[in-house]
Amino acid sequence: MKRALVAVFGLVLLVNACTEHLTTPGTCPTYCPGGQAVFRDTTLTPIVNGDSSFSGFLESANLISVLTSSGGQYGQNRAVIRFLHRSDSVMVTDTLRTFSLDSVAIELGLQTRDTTVGNFVLQIYRLPKTVDSSTTFATIDGYMTPANLIIEVPEPVVFRSGVFHVTLKGDTLSRVAFSPTDSTVLTIGLRVRADAPTAARFGTPASGSFAPLFTSFVHANGVADSLKPRLISRISDLFFSASPAGTSAASSLLLVGGIPVRRSFLRFGLTPFLRDSATIIRATLHLQADVPVVGIPGDTALLVATSLLTDFGAKSPVVAGLFATSSLVSGTTSADLDVGTLVQLWQGKTGTPPILRLSLAAEGGTFSFPAFRSTQSSSGVPTLRITYRPPFAFQGY
Repeated sequence: MKRALVAVFGLVLLVNACTEHLTTPGTCPTYCPGGQAVFRDTTLTPIVNGDSSFSGFLESANLISVLTSSGGQYGQNRAVIRFLHRSDSVMVTDTLRTFSLDSVAIELGLQTRDTTVGNFVLQIYRLPKTVDSSTTFATIDGYMTPANLIIEVPEPVVFRSGVFHVTLKGDTLSRVAFSPTDSTVLTIGLRVRADAPTAARFGTPASGSFAPLFTSFVHANGVADSLKPRLISRISDLFFSASPAGTSAASSLLLVGGIPVRRSFLRFGLTPFLRDSATIIRATLHLQADVPVVGIPGDTALLVATSLLTDFGAKSPVVAGLFATSSLVSGTTSADLDVGTLVQLWQGKTGTPPILRLSLAAEGGTFSFPAFRSTQSSSGVPTLRITYRPPFAFQGY
């Protein structure tokens, strides 16, 4: 009996000796790591002459806006919109019939305009069918004469933004009447004026609900009233903004946006330590504008930074779904982008190239055309500030 009690008592002592008190702090110093986590900052600049700009990225059909402006900080811009061919007959049951025109409507989507100046007026002109994106600004502007004026839309009708339409009927129908050389294709030009230089953006088919539309209200000839088609609608198949050939921005600057669309690339030299050993916590790209950004008051452009999958130059593919942004408004002088997730992609043996691409979210559809200083500038060079943690040093190792 005594021998059994001694065995049980020894077993209890053994169990108690092997029990770890997890809720009691500081009782196992031998097994706790020593030292503290250290966080450090380093600032990189792009490789000298490794930052550059390229143009010609976006086709006209992909533009979400056409621009109109009347000088000043906005420069001179005219918008051109061409609608698809309108047939000279309509199908009634199974027969094509000629029709008589009752009225027409031109529908435009005003995305935004400068409301800081008064007496805004939109002018819509009839342009020849031959006008296309290769036609010079001077030629297009030369067609915008009183004889070719379709209609003027004054400020009380044109609000800040939204879709509106103008209707022509009776004697005014002659302003959009087709001649044999027109082939029933309507091309219009948009120009704006106000008490001071002003600007406006109008939607295109790529913008969705702001797409322009040309609608003819007709009645078929020789059929009963109940069978008369009521309208023929045509969307636009050509749209672009025209501006005078001006002085190009300095080649030493990093240009983003504009027409033709520009994008900029910044290449960095990442040290082996940052690439292979450090844990990158945060990275901030700082850009200094050479001059304040121009834009319609209240209109925001979005600057976008992305990382490249591989370096093929201007046409390099980007990593999908990962990007950093910064809002640009009129008067912006600098931009800071949190690019930590992009810089982390540069790490490891299979990391992506240490390059950032800059673009605008609405390319070709804004008056904002930022020009940032580069490694060739005397000051305001782009910087990439990286916060990182070196490998953790365990005490005794």
